[in-house]
Amino acid sequence: MELPDREKQALHDIERRLMEEDPKLAAKLNRAAPRVHVSRGIQVVIGMLAVYVAGLIAVMVGVTLSSVVLIVLGGCVIVGMFAVFAVRVWRRRRD
Repeated sequence: MELPDREKQALHDIERRLMEEDPKLAAKLNRAAPRVHVSRGIQVVIGMLAVYVAGLIAVMVGVTLSSVVLIVLGGCVIVGMFAVFAVRVWRRRRD
């Protein structure tokens, strides 16, 4: 959604006055925020931990509700995460 011309002009005037009155603040506001770089490997580990925790929660809820289906499903997720991790490590060592 685009701003009307009078609002654009008002914002431009505010920006100009800010630069005149406090150039240090204007320069600080114009700088882009530093970007945090998270490597692909860390993203994968965080994702795998999140799925693992979801499996643990499913097991706990299954035990609380006496639901065999939830317990088995959570167990499969937990074991699956170990299997995925093992396969990833094995492939990396093989290369």
